[in-house]
Amino acid sequence: MKAFYSKTFLSFIRITSLIFIGILIYLTGHAVYDVFFLKDYGCIFGLISGPLSILILIFVVINPQKLSLFVPPLIFYSVSNSIANANPVFPIIFLELAAVLLWVRGFFNNHRRIKIFLLILVYLIPLLFQLKFNPKFFTNQLLDILQIILITFIIIFLIYEYMKTQTVKDKVLNLAEYSETTERDAKWLSLVQQGVKYEAIAIDYELTLGTVQNRLNKIYHILQTGDRIGFLSFYSNAKIIYKK
Repeated sequence: MKAFYSKTFLSFIRITSLIFIGILIYLTGHAVYDVFFLKDYGCIFGLISGPLSILILIFVVINPQKLSLFVPPLIFYSVSNSIANANPVFPIIFLELAAVLLWVRGFFNNHRRIKIFLLILVYLIPLLFQLKFNPKFFTNQLLDILQIILITFIIIFLIYEYMKTQTVKDKVLNLAEYSETTERDAKWLSLVQQGVKYEAIAIDYELTLGTVQNRLNKIYHILQTGDRIGFLSFYSNAKIIYKK
């Protein structure tokens, strides 16, 4: 199984975060001008969410494996654009990207329907305000959104079906193929798969919690999965062995 959190990928996340930070600084400056000079109070949400998103993305630059932290800025941007009656292409694409990132991090593994419904609701609530003030504009925008969603769904479905034909059905993680690993590491990862807490592993092996955490974090780094959540996202159904 190929790693997802490779050095190239992490560098890409850092560069992308820096680009978004630059864009958000520019948009926040515009929001300041619109609110305080043009008295356009519809931009207040952007004025609040902009600096908050910048702080979050700075943290992502430092810790690019925390991929899910991209989600709040994307949702903020999507909602602020829908409130401002912007072109529907941008808010819906940003919301779709947020959904993909959440899926990669395993967010939809449990209570999938409820979480998808809540994510859609986050976008629909500000969008429905437009129905009250401009029904014709709302109808036109809704048609654009449905077209975007349809095209995106077709693209994702085609890519997904192609990827299924390229992947091995029986997923096996042979930890012996990675340097600096031991048979005990494979046992620990199996316990993590089963949902066993780090504290329980530490007690069972008569070690400190810090020792267990540090060792598992090192294994995640070796596997290039970022952290425990990343490991479970990619290896939750894999058979873990240690065979040289």
